[in-house]
Amino acid sequence: MQAVEARVKERVLRPVGEVFAAIVDPEQMSRYFITGASGPMRAGTAVDWEFADVGAKVRIDVIEVGENQRVVYESTATGPRTRVTMDLQEVEPGTTQVSITEAGWPLDREGVQRALGQTAGWTYFLCCLKAYMQHGINLRLGLAERLTAG
Repeated sequence: MQAVEARVKERVLRPVGEVFAAIVDPEQMSRYFITGASGPMRAGTAVDWEFADVGAKVRIDVIEVGENQRVVYESTATGPRTRVTMDLQEVEPGTTQVSITEAGWPLDREGVQRALGQTAGWTYFLCCLKAYMQHGINLRLGLAERLTAG
């Protein structure tokens, strides 16, 4: 059966090692994306991510972690089990391109809607990562208040 996927990419003006660490280290991730995690992303582990600002928890099953290159995990956070692949590439000294693909939704109306939603979600993740890495800003601050006000 054919599947639909979400794909996004962005450049972050930081060395690949710093960007990689910000993705796999829960302490750093809590400064721009999650509010807590049960541990770091390591191949063969299950990690629980907490989003206390919106009252959500997500379990991810980490499949692959390639130092400074790639992180792959699977989750059922968006319905069916999907696979997220984050590839990092140094495109010039001090600049890292982060490419994210999430795949696994069926090629039907609901699958396309979920993929579109995740495309927006992963774009937001990359904006949060970039704001944190380049300027020390946490774009998620005040998220719960924004959601209840709007």
